[in-house]
Amino acid sequence: MNYSYKKYVALAILGSLIIGVAVYLFLNSYLEKVGIIVLKENISKGEVVKENNISIGYYLKNSLPEGYLKNKSEAVGKAINTDRFKGDYLTEEMFLKEKEKDLAKNLNPDEALISINLELKEKIVEELKVGKDIMIVSTEKDKDLEGLFYKENSDTGNSLNNQNSNNPGNDSKTNASDISGTDSNFNNYLETSTINITENVILIDGYLILKNIEILSIKNFQDKTNSLLANSGNGLTTLYLKCRINESPYLSKLTSSGKYKIIIGSNQD
Repeated sequence: MNYSYKKYVALAILGSLIIGVAVYLFLNSYLEKVGIIVLKENISKGEVVKENNISIGYYLKNSLPEGYLKNKSEAVGKAINTDRFKGDYLTEEMFLKEKEKDLAKNLNPDEALISINLELKEKIVEELKVGKDIMIVSTEKDKDLEGLFYKENSDTGNSLNNQNSNNPGNDSKTNASDISGTDSNFNNYLETSTINITENVILIDGYLILKNIEILSIKNFQDKTNSLLANSGNGLTTLYLKCRINESPYLSKLTSSGKYKIIIGSNQD
């Protein structure tokens, strides 16, 4: 009798242990949390995700969103294709598909694709967004274009100067009519020094300006080959830009010199 009693007690205890372990494993699996990428602040469509925009948030394993991202490297440097808000998770489908070959396929016959590199330390990089139009302005005169497009204007200007120099008058005094004509002469100079080479390419006093250039893709990366550069936080941003084919030589000429600035404006027309 005592043996049978002990046997049943042992079986009951063993059964309780098995059930307890099973419940523990089930609850542990059901309540397990996984760290995924979430936003630390709001972000707008077209913006490129930076490392300081994101952090790790924890979700129950059974409620994870499809296509979730676990590693920061999967999000940093990519342009998002929708507005997201602080605390939101990020998934693969939220990023623009930006393969260069796909970009080229979407070009019209009269359009061209060109890439330029910018240093990440340039503050303007933070404001650039996919789909945004920008202007690129030279920071020094283009002597070749200046000589080509201003030859006639230059000759006209010299003729005016020669006429003025031959004008008789007192060198030590300035007539009121000379003063009143100063603004007019300056406005005339600005008018003659502004040349519309194409619809979106302008030459002003020898400075080249290109407008309505669309950003098709933005890619950020660190230079892993140079430890000093990488440790300093520097790197490059590659912009893939769309322009007219007949305007691409001017864009290539300007950006290859490195002597230019990017300007963002609400209206470039």
